[in-house]
Amino acid sequence: MISSHLREVVARARAAIPLELEWSMYNSVPAGLARSRSLDAPVGYADFLSVADGVICGRIGVFSSKEFAELQLFADVVEDAPVQLGRESWFCFGKVVDDPLFIKRADGSVWGFPDIGISWYDSDVFVQYSVDFSTFVEDCVFGSRYREVTGAPGDDQWWRLLIHIGRAG
Repeated sequence: MISSHLREVVARARAAIPLELEWSMYNSVPAGLARSRSLDAPVGYADFLSVADGVICGRIGVFSSKEFAELQLFADVVEDAPVQLGRESWFCFGKVVDDPLFIKRADGSVWGFPDIGISWYDSDVFVQYSVDFSTFVEDCVFGSRYREVTGAPGDDQWWRLLIHIGRAG
């Protein structure tokens, strides 16, 4: 369930985007789904789509309701990959630049491949970013852990927007 606090944070970010040309050129926080529909997706992600139907927030993108099904290919097993995924265990909901983000279906935790200079499918570094999707969105997309997860510099345009709305410093 998406908290009223997170809804307010998303609304503040959405309202701030048009304030600077760079913010509006590189970011998108569209309206949420107007009607509820059954999605073959983890609950936290599906709930978030009612707040924003996909987002582009600096280096992090969360797939929209129209994109996520076809992009589950990131969760497919890659032969000889150090980390074996699989759609039955993992749900891909977005990316940090080119590196996919996943929800572990068994417990709802959020995982990803930090940028270590190699392709994600060749990496053996697979880390848990958050205990659940809502916390990930609040802390890592719209919060102070954005730079930790993305490796963005201090002058990153989304980071500056987060500072502007009081979510980072």
